[in-house]
Amino acid sequence: MSKIFAMFPIDRGCSTKFLNRINTYETRTIGNNWHCYKVHLSDKDHDNCIKASKDRRFILFMGHGGESKLCGACGKYGEMPADPLVRAENTDYYIKEVFIDANNISEFKDKIFFCFSCNSNRNTAKSLGRKAIECGVLSFVGFGDIPTDYVDGYPFSTRCIAVYKSVITKVMKHAIQLASEGNCSVETLVRIIQVLTTKEIQRLLTSTNKIRHKDVVIKQLVSFKNDIRIFGDRYARI
Repeated sequence: MSKIFAMFPIDRGCSTKFLNRINTYETRTIGNNWHCYKVHLSDKDHDNCIKASKDRRFILFMGHGGESKLCGACGKYGEMPADPLVRAENTDYYIKEVFIDANNISEFKDKIFFCFSCNSNRNTAKSLGRKAIECGVLSFVGFGDIPTDYVDGYPFSTRCIAVYKSVITKVMKHAIQLASEGNCSVETLVRIIQVLTTKEIQRLLTSTNKIRHKDVVIKQLVSFKNDIRIFGDRYARI
């Protein structure tokens, strides 16, 4: 049985498609210690994904989310309002706005839940990280803001976003591999991510390649590594 169980909701809008590089890399490098469940566009498959994770210790969520919830699969037009009947008959309009939240986080009791999703590091009364520990999750790891889409008016060009996504993908895939092979603790995995990110920042600082708003990319990478938060048992081993 694989050591790491990844939950990867399909997003036909393509904003999380880049995360498949992690799946491809881990499949090639750690093989049987990696299993990625690509959650398809139906409520039933979301339920099946949670059931399939039952006997796994380390859960890696890769997708959209926020302070109090993690989102599921999304069709091509899932971000647009649509009648429930339309969504049922045409998966292009399917959207699972709430996949995991306070109502079902207890399904991961006694597990390590590594949440590679925006703003999952919040520590408030309603935050998923705090709810997870209250519900018996052994350890919960959350991240801060991870900007992967262009926002009009924000000085983070599409080129900068591409560089940023490339860096964090590289960092995550190597960190997961090293942690899996070394049977590392949650805290060590986080430290590996931070060290690898620092190395990428140094590489960018010394690079002669011209990147518009390179300072903004570096600032985002500093936030990426510094904003990781561990809830619960930081010494739990993968």
